Amino acid sequence: MQNTRVEIPAEILTLLQGSHLNSRPPGEQVTAALAIHLFLEGLVSVGKAAELAGESRVDFEWLLSQMGLPLVTYDVPDYEQDLKAFSEAEHRSAP
Repeated sequence: MQNTRVEIPAEILTLLQGSHLNSRPPGEQVTAALAIHLFLEGLVSVGKAAELAGESRVDFEWLLSQMGLPLVTYDVPDYEQDLKAFSEAEHRSAP
């Protein structure tokens, strides 16, 4: 993976020290925070986010869990699709 250098305001690094990422070196804190953000925005899968953060999927999912962040999103379209599938299954099994 190619790297690019960017300037990070010192205030962001200071704030990250108060986060669940504080046990990591500053560069890894920023990388993990960005990977988490990309996952929460739906731009990458949890597996890709873990890879970007440089850790195993299990460890990354554990981190999300410790932070109180969702591992799965279940929105209204998902709910509506499930309702439709349940209704169709019920009609197929009706005598």
